[in-house]
Order: sequence, then structure tokens, then C-alpha cells
Amino acid sequence: MVSEQTARAWRDFISARLLQQHQDPNNGMSAHDYQKAVDEAEAEHQGFLEAFHRGDHAAAENEWWGLKNIANEWRAHPEFPEPISDGTVPCPVPSPDTGHPCVKPVHRGWTPSEGHGGGHFWKAPAVTTLEEAGVHYDAGSLLAGKPTPYHLPENCAPGCRKWRDR
Repeated sequence: MVSEQTARAWRDFISARLLQQHQDPNNGMSAHDYQKAVDEAEAEHQGFLEAFHRGDHAAAENEWWGLKNIANEWRAHPEFPEPISDGTVPCPVPSPDTGHPCVKPVHRGWTPSEGHGGGHFWKAPAVTTLEEAGVHYDAGSLLAGKPTPYHLPENCAPGCRKWRDR
């Protein structure tokens, strides 16, 4: 859930960019257009605050996305309130069961709140432990939803596809 501070950061970022545009003589933003844009951002922020304080998280998130959509025009600005992924930013959504993070990265050019396509994929703690130990397994079987045998490198046999890496 988005905090009041996060929503305020988005509103402040938008307000600063609009003021910059309005004050830029080459931009041509009229006082009327400037005020209209500021009012729109303020309405989204106020809607967020009202929904947040009444505990309506879905409505609050919707208003926050309204702020993000307004700010999208300035995605390349260095003060953009959320990092833009280079394709290696981890998904911030934890597993509801174990709390472990999703192993899918956020797509290049997307923000962590925009996430990634498809569903989440949470790795079980036991799998993490085994992978850190260098376990050999057939990931293709797992992706197909089939159980797969596994073994540690010291127990590798000629039938293993990683036998040549020994």
C-alpha cells in the first residue's frame, strides 16, 4: 500500500514540473492551462488522501496511479519519484505465504510499482538453499510443472546435463 509520503512526493514532483513548464517562455503554457493541470494533480492527491484515511486501499491506489499517469510525461527527469528499471530491478512483491520476493525482474523501462508481465514466481526457501549449494536440476521440468530430481555437484553422474562442467 502506498503511504501518504509517497503520494505527496508524486504530487510535489508534478507541481514542480508544471511550474517549470509554466515559467519556461519557450513552452507556451498559459496561466489557465497551468492552473487546470495543477488542479487535476491536486484533485488526484486529495482523492488519495480521502480514500487512504477511510481505509479504501483500492481507491487510494487508483488515485495514486492517477498521479503516476500525470507524472509519466516526465519519466526521464532525474528527480522522477520512482526508479526506472534497467531490466535487473527485482520485483518488490513478496510471497503472501513465505514473504520471499518474486524472482522475476521488473521489465526494462518500467518502474517497480508497474512490475512485470505475467504472474509472480516465488522461490521456496529450500530451493534457494539448494541453488546456493550448486544443486543440479532440470529447470525445464519445473517450468512444465513436473517434479524433477536433483543432486549436489559432488554426487554428479554421467547422465547429468552438467556432468561436462565438472
